Amino acid sequence: MDRCWIERRFGDLSQYLDADVVLVAPGGKQRIEGLDASVESYREFMSRSEVNGFDSYGYVVTQRGAAAVVEYDWRMNWNDGGADHDATGREVLVLAQTDAGWRVVWRTQIPT
Repeated sequence: MDRCWIERRFGDLSQYLDADVVLVAPGGKQRIEGLDASVESYREFMSRSEVNGFDSYGYVVTQRGAAAVVEYDWRMNWNDGGADHDATGREVLVLAQTDAGWRVVWRTQIPT
């Protein structure tokens, strides 16, 4: 999924995100709901940013029936409006098994 937005293949995100997906910003105060709004959030970020490096590692998957949680650490370097950024965090994805396969229904990032 990360390759989709990094490579600007925004249409491919629908293969991973559920129609009712909820993206929750770190701290929980901002929420984006629905596939179209979620894809647009990736598109908007990449329209103003240049990602210079992205690594993900330390994957942990916990599955219980038709639900799963995927967690992993990430590090990203990017330029946004002339300002350089270097951040690390932990991604948390909640997936549900649907007729179309496994889809992300909830996502957040935890700064580290």
